[in-house]
Amino acid sequence: MEQRAHAIDPRNRRGAEAEARLRRILAVAERMFIERGYAHTSLDAIVRRSGGSKATLLKYFGNKAGLLAAVFDRVAALRVADALGAARSGEPSAALRAFGQAVLGFYLRPDSLVIYRSVIAEGHRYPALAQAFYHGGHGRFVAALAARLQAWHDAGLLHSDDAQADANRFLHMLRANLLEPGLLGLAPAFGPRQIQREVDAAVALFLHGVAGTPQGAASPHTPTPEEKQR
Repeated sequence: MEQRAHAIDPRNRRGAEAEARLRRILAVAERMFIERGYAHTSLDAIVRRSGGSKATLLKYFGNKAGLLAAVFDRVAALRVADALGAARSGEPSAALRAFGQAVLGFYLRPDSLVIYRSVIAEGHRYPALAQAFYHGGHGRFVAALAARLQAWHDAGLLHSDDAQADANRFLHMLRANLLEPGLLGLAPAFGPRQIQREVDAAVALFLHGVAGTPQGAASPHTPTPEEKQR
C-alpha cells in the first residue's frame, strides 16, 4: 500500500521561515554596512535588498544600531568557535598562539575594521550599540580564553590569580601594535606572517614577561633573520 507523506507542522514551517528570514536580513545588513558604512546604510535600503518589511526588521532589532549589534554578535560567535577550535592543544604556549592568530586575524579583517569604525563613530549616540559590540565581541573572546586559562591554572600548567583579567590583558596585548594603525588606515592590510610575529611576541611576553624566560621554561619563539626581513 502506498505510504502517505508525513504532514509538515505549520508551526515548524513558520519557525523555519522566520529563521531563514532573520539570517537573510543579517547577511544583507552585514554586506551593506561593509559596502556603504553605517551612516550611509538605511533600514529602507536593507529591506529593499533583503525583502520582507521594515516592520519585521524593527520587530527583530529595534533600530539600526540594534541591527549592527546583531550583525557583529553573529560574526563574533562564529569566530570564537573558530578560535577555540584552533586552540585544541593542551599545552598553553601552542594553544595561545593558535587562539591569538584566530582572534587577531579576525580583528584585522577589512569587514571587522569597517564595523569597528562604525561603532566608534556612533557608540556615544547609541550606548546600547557600544555595549553590545564590546560584550558580544571582545567579551566573548575574554570569556572563552578565561575558561581555558582557569583550566590550565587548575592543572598546574600556569599561574593565574584572575583568569578573567589575565585573558583581557592578553587580548589587548595582541592588538597593541596592529589594530590602531589598521583602524586609522595608516597601514595596508596585514598579512599572515605579520600577524604570526605579533602573536608570537604577545605569547612570549604573556607567559614569560620582559625579564626573559625563567630557567626550565620553554623558550619563546625567536624570529629568524629571514622572518625579520619579511
